[in-house]
Amino acid sequence: MAMLIPTSPAFNQPGGLVVTHAIPAEAPGGLADSRRQLANHVTTLRQPAASSPRPFLHPVRSLAGATVTEAAPGDHPHHLGLSIAFSDVNGTNFWGGSTFTAATGPRLLANHGRQVPRDWRTSVAGGIVTEEGRVSWRSKDDDELAVEQRRIERLPHPGAGSWSLSLASVIVPAAGVQRFEVSSSAVKGRAGAGYGGIFWRFPTGSGEPLLLSDAGSGADAAHGSPSPWLSVSMRIEGSPVSVVLAQEPGRMLPWFVRADGYLGAGPAVAWAEPALVDRRNPLKLALHAVIHDGPIATAAHALELLNQHPLINPGSPDRTS
Repeated sequence: MAMLIPTSPAFNQPGGLVVTHAIPAEAPGGLADSRRQLANHVTTLRQPAASSPRPFLHPVRSLAGATVTEAAPGDHPHHLGLSIAFSDVNGTNFWGGSTFTAATGPRLLANHGRQVPRDWRTSVAGGIVTEEGRVSWRSKDDDELAVEQRRIERLPHPGAGSWSLSLASVIVPAAGVQRFEVSSSAVKGRAGAGYGGIFWRFPTGSGEPLLLSDAGSGADAAHGSPSPWLSVSMRIEGSPVSVVLAQEPGRMLPWFVRADGYLGAGPAVAWAEPALVDRRNPLKLALHAVIHDGPIATAAHALELLNQHPLINPGSPDRTS
């Protein structure tokens, strides 16, 4: 089955951050319970400095109430649900935890930055809830290194037991900064550790999760692949739940995928070499998701759900201009 992922107008505009609150009761597509917050946006920045405080989404829930994110777990307290994070931006750690160098390996250094959200605004139209605004990326000395426009949208989905989520980001150097360089532990010599970008930390479920991608079945197949999509199926509190992720067309990045020790995934901006960003070449990030109550055992099923995402399928009746 071919995957239809045209670039949506919303993801081409450097509009801001979209986080989703409760959708009104009359909204179509199965998001009828306005009391249930399907994606909680945390902007209080109460994490310790070593966790690189930042806005994040947690909990993200399925329509049936299963939580599909994890925040501040004991194994990696700097993993914060669904967030945007990099291990190295001009020497500042915006990921949290240790910093890897070729000379010393991973060590906890006093080089953690923070992301400060500003000027948020929320709108509701056609059953779609959008929150957007700016994020100031600041070093440990509180110098502004980068400025981001971020958008997160929660949208109805026609599939039974499903809803859609999309996140878009445009990051440029701050005033007085000519350019910045996004690096990773892999770039510095730590094999396979190219993480950094939009990252989804999943919870620990019961049994082995099933991961599918265009590269095949399992985390090993998906890790490092430029697959357009990734499907993660788990059992949470005894019930099956799945999250299908999709990248933007024309901007395929290698996936960082880990299922050993913890479950987490995201497209990696600096997988094997640093990403150089200036005002003429902004860093554009985007990720689409379908949260589905039920198992996904085949690629065909994953693609069927993705192609009903309003920002992926141009023929969807829920798509807005």
